[in-house]
Amino acid sequence: MKLVSLTRTTRLGPSTRYRVEQYRQALAADGVELHTFPLFDADWFAILEQPASPLRSLRKAAYSLRRLFARLRQLRAAKRSGADLIHVEQQLFPYLPAWIEAALWPRDTPTLLEFDDAIYLTFAHRKKLQRLCALADGVIVGNDTLADFARPWAQHVHVIPTTLDLSRYAAALDMQRARRAEHAQTGPLRVAWIGLRYNFAYLAELAAPLAELCRAHPGSELVVISSALPDAALFPGVPLELEPWSEHAEAEALARCDVCVMPLPDTEWARGKCALKLLQGMAAGLPVIASPVGVNTHIIESGRNGLLASAPSDWSEALLALAADPELRTRLGEAGRERVEAEFTLEGGARQLHSAYRQTLSGAAKGVSQPVSPPGAKRTPPA
Repeated sequence: MKLVSLTRTTRLGPSTRYRVEQYRQALAADGVELHTFPLFDADWFAILEQPASPLRSLRKAAYSLRRLFARLRQLRAAKRSGADLIHVEQQLFPYLPAWIEAALWPRDTPTLLEFDDAIYLTFAHRKKLQRLCALADGVIVGNDTLADFARPWAQHVHVIPTTLDLSRYAAALDMQRARRAEHAQTGPLRVAWIGLRYNFAYLAELAAPLAELCRAHPGSELVVISSALPDAALFPGVPLELEPWSEHAEAEALARCDVCVMPLPDTEWARGKCALKLLQGMAAGLPVIASPVGVNTHIIESGRNGLLASAPSDWSEALLALAADPELRTRLGEAGRERVEAEFTLEGGARQLHSAYRQTLSGAAKGVSQPVSPPGAKRTPPA
């Protein structure tokens, strides 16, 4: 099977890296030949790293225009490639109106649309995503929240969670276990957060709980695994340490910490997230604390394989409990790792993907849809 994927980014983008690129070898072993055409490259991320300004906006607009023409060339190449299946990550181009994107959609080849964020909440995207779901022969999403959006419009919806290649976390797990053995006592915590800098706002609710932890256990710190540090003025009394992110070093950076956190607001956007940061911490053997939002509540059974925290007081209680109880850190860290091994491995994800590909090709070959819509729902693409 030849699969052409029109991805949103190169491997630099977390969604493309974990939803598409990491499966290349496993899919090849199952006879799937993957070819990717990324829309945005390293220049895009460099622009996003710049402070907001008129010059940044101008650079972003000029770059986007260049990439639009590149995407049109990619789309033409995909249609002529002899692919058995064309996969589109999120959309063909984020700034095209729905009717133009629908006109460009590759109708002569079976197609799969995939998204792992609630992008239908962004400006002018709800009707566009509804239309693309209806045009595609199948839709892949990362959780049930996204599936609920897609089902009224899609022929068939495949819920495939974000997964991890645990072989890349083997050394990190050994490091974390050795660290816990060495620091098997109460004391300061190195609290890890991993993510892109434009998500720093999620950390704001931890300012007071982290300050309380640092007062109770001097030497505690927030370790930010990213391209930069958030504004230190927003975290009074909390030492900040930057671990520069890289794909090859992220697991070990987590393993040098004592706990991993994933704070989220309870919003519709956050409920569409697929918990990558949470799974990374658990794969490295760290105990995790997360907001009870979206898929986090499916992954974590609070008190057994992690902790869930809503209000700032809950976060303070969870951080202080882990600082005071090394056995709790060990128990939650090991149970969290087992949770990832049970349901969120690359091998399991690859099997689900291959099944989705086969079902899509089978349905397209028969020329029939596989409706999963609620009774009375219509699949007509909205105008």
